[in-house]
Amino acid sequence: MRFANPNFLLLVFAVPLYIFLLYWRERYREILRKKYATARVQPKLINTPNRWRRRLASALYLLGILLAVIAGARPQWGYEDRRLQSAGTDLIIAVDTSKSMLAEDYKPNRLARAKELLQNIIWSLKGDRVGIIAFAGDAAVVCPLTADYAMARTTLEGLDVNTVSQPGTDIGRAIDVALGAFELAAQGDKVLVLLTDGEDHGGRAREMAEQAAGLGVRIYCIGIGTTQGMPIPEDGSYKTDRSGRLVSTKLDFATLTQIAEITKGTVVKANPSGVSEIQPIIGEIERMQRSQQQETVVRVYTERFPWFLAVALCLLGLEMFVFESRRRHEVRAS
Repeated sequence: MRFANPNFLLLVFAVPLYIFLLYWRERYREILRKKYATARVQPKLINTPNRWRRRLASALYLLGILLAVIAGARPQWGYEDRRLQSAGTDLIIAVDTSKSMLAEDYKPNRLARAKELLQNIIWSLKGDRVGIIAFAGDAAVVCPLTADYAMARTTLEGLDVNTVSQPGTDIGRAIDVALGAFELAAQGDKVLVLLTDGEDHGGRAREMAEQAAGLGVRIYCIGIGTTQGMPIPEDGSYKTDRSGRLVSTKLDFATLTQIAEITKGTVVKANPSGVSEIQPIIGEIERMQRSQQQETVVRVYTERFPWFLAVALCLLGLEMFVFESRRRHEVRAS
């Protein structure tokens, strides 16, 4: 036999105190009998049925409390070995949906190419959960962590540059929202795949990457776009600033590299076609899956406290019955 809560057994040391109090009560009553009762009446008082009911009630109460203490210590004997599988990897995909993702250096545009790459990452998952965040100048969870890959793929396919209305590219905000999603529902290892084409307009990318690293979140970055810059399509033409000059968007690969290094992740640059560039990221995720999905054998002992608790309740119930019988006898005698 073993006890799951052995410290509970310390309450057993209160039992001798209870016995002492019972003994002192009997001695006190005996003193009162000798003091106030005559020698001819004392034998009748000592042998009264009420006295034996009182002792029986005390014994039942004491034994019931003792068994209740043992039940609280959770006695266990017998066991079975159970095979448990640890929680898998929780993966959140944060995809840039700003207007610059309409640039056409990747055909038909950067956003379409991003969806193609990210769909392949989702296809590679085996039993893990995936969530999707869309971000531009702000960020929003458009698909919470789920094992329903069909729903995740449909959500990803439905993203466009109007999903997030706030203009700009705030990578720090995307990481912040991802950390909140992990805190709310994550169960296993936490991975963030970040796909973006532009500079960090929010200025908090490094700060949030350090927070992510502190929380054990690994960030894999996919940069899409050219470092020379490309114009942004808008209303059948190209976007211009207030002075009429073309606004171009270029890839800030240095920032993405820094984010990946801080969180011990990987950074890659998207190619115009194929999926070879994301194979290192898929490989890392698969290695994490294998390490997380290893089975462990846990010995589970069989709980036996219900037996002790049931007997304790029965004894305490019987004690109440004897106690009430004693009281009725006292009333009749009076």
